[in-house]
This record gives sequence, structure tokens and C-alpha cells, in this order.
Amino acid sequence: MLRAPSMIGLACVVAACSSASETNDVTSSSGSPSSGGPPGAAPTSTAPPSATATNDAGAPDADGGQAGTYRTSLSVCWTDATCKRAMIVAHGGDWSATGAPYGSLGAVTNAYKNGVDAVKIDVRVTKDKIPVVSHSSPLGAYESLDCYGKKIEDMTAAEVTKCHFVPSQTETFQRLDAMLGYARGKLVVQLTVKESVDYARTIAEVVALGAQDFAFIEVTTNELETVIPGIPGADQVRYLVNVESNLADVDKLLGTMKNPRVFMVEMNPSPQVASVVSSKLHPAGIRSFTYDSGGAASEAQLHAHFDEGFDVVSANATANNLKARVAVNKARGVTPP
Repeated sequence: MLRAPSMIGLACVVAACSSASETNDVTSSSGSPSSGGPPGAAPTSTAPPSATATNDAGAPDADGGQAGTYRTSLSVCWTDATCKRAMIVAHGGDWSATGAPYGSLGAVTNAYKNGVDAVKIDVRVTKDKIPVVSHSSPLGAYESLDCYGKKIEDMTAAEVTKCHFVPSQTETFQRLDAMLGYARGKLVVQLTVKESVDYARTIAEVVALGAQDFAFIEVTTNELETVIPGIPGADQVRYLVNVESNLADVDKLLGTMKNPRVFMVEMNPSPQVASVVSSKLHPAGIRSFTYDSGGAASEAQLHAHFDEGFDVVSANATANNLKARVAVNKARGVTPP
């Protein structure tokens, strides 16, 4: 499960801080790890948008189409542990402190146009039970000035989608259905549900939109064992499980739990990763994942994660992550890189 920047950490990154050693952020009351179009392109209407939004003029999939590729479907490479392709996730989209804001439609649009494989977005549920894309609750001043201090769970979706991002004067927060509608046929999407009580509503939304082939949900080992099983539709979506540095949880996942919807495991970088991946995860058909929280992580630092044995690397430094992916795939003879 991707570890997002903490409220303090995200503010730091938005302010162009460059620490690459940020710790995990605060947890929800249930213990869940928490995970800030171009300006003017985000709709403020609260009417549910079409879930079959057409492709825009962004970069097409490198392997010749807009659907059914590693950029658009979990069935291609993502769920194949024998796939040699190095893949990347843009954490919060391809965002910057002075450009498209973290978690905005503009940041997701940038990620698609720049050739990213997937994006990670945060999900919260409003007072009227509508999933929306938002990192924090209450909203921080570094996220929105006109909605500063307001809690997502105390607002309706109509109110949330009128909140403007910092630094944009025009771009507003999005409903989850709007974001998935845009991503369909363009990008794989990782959903970080910020509160465990909101998993059920989020899963229902993914299933209702028919987004199971390109949207997956991150969970902890405990949530996979105690929360997810009781949710209707939970057996229809796929999960990234974050074990952080507790590698013993890998044995638990593969041994006693054996949930067939788990396709990827996130671990913190360590000398043991290569062995765990080659001897346990890959033989079980599961891919490996890590998140580098450094806002200024270099190409070399991100390349090193692939060298450690990770199949998928998520980062805030999207441009450098793209360069690392290309270099790794070229070295592996994977085309397009």
C-alpha cells in the first residue's frame, strides 16, 4: 500500500521540500495508513459524469492502442509476476508546487500525457455518501484556501467540488466517478481509501462503474483480514497490500490468508527485498511495489529501487521516475520502454 505524505509532509513537498526520508504519516482511527485537466479543466458540476469518457489527445499507449495494455488494464503485466516490465505510479498524479496540484484532475491529466503507467489518488466519502478525491480532512491551507479547515465528511459532494485547489484559481476537487471516468482507457488507478469505514462505499463505486479492470485498492494486512471480507463486492476488486517493513506478513498473506484478489505487495526498501521477491512473491504470482516519498528523488535513487527487486515504483518525482523506468526497461530488452 502506498504510503502517502503526512499532512505535514505533504505541505513540505508542496513547499518544494526535498527530504527523501519522510516517515509514514498519521493513521486513521482504524489504523489505516494515510496517504496537495489543466487549470480550469476540472468540472464543478456535481452531476455524475459519464464513466465512459472518451480518450483525449494525450500520448497513446506505446504498444499501439488505448485499451487493453499495461497502461489501461490490470490484466496486462500488473497481475503477471513473470512480466519483466518495470512500471511506475505517479503519487498524486504528475503534480508540482507551482503547476497542477497534488491529487487534481490536472495532475492526473499530466501523468497520462507524459506516459506514466498509473496514478495514485486518495479517497474520502462525503456527508451524502459520495466518494471524492481528497488527501486530507480537515483540508489544510496548502490544499485549499476557500475550504480551509472544513472536513470532507461534514460536506456534501456539491460543496466539496466547489473547493479550489492551491495554487489553482480555477481547478476544483473531484468526485471519484469523475476521476475514474477520465482515467478509463488511459491509466491504471490506485485508490488510497483514507478511512477504513469508507472501503465499502469505495468498493461499491468501483464495481458500479465497472472499473475493476483498471482501479485497485490499497489495504493493510489487518484490513484485508478483518475489514474487507465483510464488504459486498470485495471479491470483485484487486488489492495492493502494504506490509511496510514487516516481511513476516508476506508469509501470512501467502500462507493462512491466500486471498486470490491480492496481486501486489508493498514493502519498504531493504536488503531482504530481492530474496523475498524471488523466492516468495513471484513464485506465488504476486508482484512487488515500493513508494519513494522524496519530492526530489533522483533518477539514480529510483533506478536503485528496481535494482533491489521491485517491479513497480511509486514516487512524487515523476519525471525522474519516468527516466528510471525507461533505463531499466531498455536494459531488460523490454519494448516499448
